Amino acid sequence: MNEAVKELESTATPLLDHLQELASRMKRIVITLLIFTAFFMFFGPSYVPVSRTRVVIPLIGAYVVTRIPIVVPSFLNSFSTLALRYFISHEIPKGITVLNVSVFDPILSSMEVSLLFSVAVSMPVILVELWKFIAPALYGHEKKQLKWMIIPAILLFIAGASFAYFLVIPILLDVVKLYMISLGIQKTLSFRSVVTLIVGFLFTFGLAFELPVVMVTLTKFNFVGADVWKENWRMGILASFIIALLISPGVTGGLIETVIGLTLSCLYFAGLFASQHVSQRNTVTQQDKVEKEKPQ
Repeated sequence: MNEAVKELESTATPLLDHLQELASRMKRIVITLLIFTAFFMFFGPSYVPVSRTRVVIPLIGAYVVTRIPIVVPSFLNSFSTLALRYFISHEIPKGITVLNVSVFDPILSSMEVSLLFSVAVSMPVILVELWKFIAPALYGHEKKQLKWMIIPAILLFIAGASFAYFLVIPILLDVVKLYMISLGIQKTLSFRSVVTLIVGFLFTFGLAFELPVVMVTLTKFNFVGADVWKENWRMGILASFIIALLISPGVTGGLIETVIGLTLSCLYFAGLFASQHVSQRNTVTQQDKVEKEKPQ
């Protein structure tokens, strides 16, 4: 009986240690996010005049500098406020008026944009903390493989966010404007709803574009074989269009849904081909290990 209790205690202690370590690293991530969120919400750029100075930048050219940028405390002209002004002036179609419906909508919208910037800037800290947590459980070759996934994951997230910002959101708002005109109602939008739409779409499409990285990672670590992706490509396309229906607002008559579905389908096939390449490399590596283990 005592031996069984001791065995349970010995297995429970490492688990508690891991949970404490995870809580500690999540605490660091949350504190970092809060610090940067406050920074983008309560600080903004300003300029200090200086005497005319000629600055030569190699391969670019010469410039005359009359002021230098600095960061100062500013709630009304913070980085998030400037971003909100940019969103309104560049994303809202001409002829549509943006209205403030609730008292705290501008502040909450500023917090959303600040959080978006905070996640982007804090990403190195988030990745480092997560890496330090999972790295001790990985072999050397697995660590190298995961490191190679970081850059493609970041680039795909940026591609997804750009796809939403430059293509999906403008088309969506133009269609909404046409609906307003056809209904004969005033062309107005809620300020908070517009900001929430932009921020939500940037996050959602950024994550959706991570599909090839997820597929390759699962194949690399032998959780899902490349043949499984190939055999179920029809289900992959169906899932792509289902996801498109879920993340799209459904007011464009199927236009946005079709664009998103086709884009996710292309990403699925990109992940499929990459997974097949990774699977072939895994097979070659395993064969080399078998050859080395054979007795001479």
